[in-house]
Parts: sequence; C-alpha cells; structure tokens
Amino acid sequence: MPDDIRPNDRHEEDDRYETVDQSPVVSDEVKTTTCYMCACRCGIKVHLKDGAIRYIEGNRDHPVNKGVLCAKGSAGIMQHYSPARLSQPLRRVGPRGSGEFETISWDEALDTATEWLGDVRRRDPRKLAFFTGRDQSQSLTGFWASQFGTPTTPPMAGSAPSIWRRPASTRSADRSGSSVSRIGRTPATS
Repeated sequence: MPDDIRPNDRHEEDDRYETVDQSPVVSDEVKTTTCYMCACRCGIKVHLKDGAIRYIEGNRDHPVNKGVLCAKGSAGIMQHYSPARLSQPLRRVGPRGSGEFETISWDEALDTATEWLGDVRRRDPRKLAFFTGRDQSQSLTGFWASQFGTPTTPPMAGSAPSIWRRPASTRSADRSGSSVSRIGRTPATS
C-alpha cells in the first residue's frame, strides 16, 4: 500500500482519512438462548435493538459450541425477517405447482385442517404419518400423533418406536456377530 494512503501516526489529524468505528454498538439488549436451526443446540447470544433482532453470535460460555456458530445458526435471523416467510394462511387456487394462492383467515385455515384431519381420523388414523426432521418439535408431534391414533410417529430422543425398527426376521448374524440385513446392507461399524 503506498505511503500516501496508508494511515499512520503522522496522518492522524489529516482529514483525508476517514475514522471507522471498528466495534459499533449493534444492540441495546442481549438475550442468551439456544439455537434451534439444527439438532446440535448450540448456545447463542441474540442482540436486540429496539426489540428487533440485529445480530446472532455464538456463546463462548456454552459447553456445546464454545462460541463457534455455523452459517445455519448465523442465518437464524432470517427465520424472523425473511421476505419469503409466510405471515398468513394461504390456499392454493391454481394447479399444483403453479404458485397460485389466495390469502385466507386463520379461522378458515383451522376449519379446513380440522375437516381434512377429521376425515382421515374417521376412516383410518393409521394413514396419517409424521416426519419432523431433526428438530425440537418431535416430542410435540409424537404426542399429538399418538393422541390422534396413528402409530407412525418419528423416533424421538434416541428411542425408535417398534414401527420404525426393522423386524428381526430381516436380519441375520454374520461370523463376526454383527447384524447383516438380508438385502445386503451392513450396519456401519465404529
């Protein structure tokens, strides 16, 4: 960098150089919480300014991530402020895949869902299946599904309901004693 544009002690008072605040105040409040963008549950600090989220950083005091935060966690702010976030119920009015929707009221959306689920429950509640991915709602959806009457709930907290387990009749033991599927797949070994 040429000396005429490099700031140094001789040019401190020179008005050719702009002073940049390298640590601007981004918030007036910091909330310590847990990230729910994936299953890791890293500790985060959420910076708020006037009640709105302004910045998310890893919590250095948290035992899981010790201050490190992945891109997914940093992008958690978009769950609140994404322009694509749905803010009201929509009903499809065009063919599937056309992207044509109309806004409906919350009461109408709940009535529609109640009608659809009521039909399934009356006919055969086992025809309803849930998959929630790796998120915190598994315990809630699992409880709701069991109350609805469906056995097809996702595995929760390390336990797998019998419907998700492969029957013993489809497994056999090889010479090393590990279980081998009849379709030729072997479980990963550590």
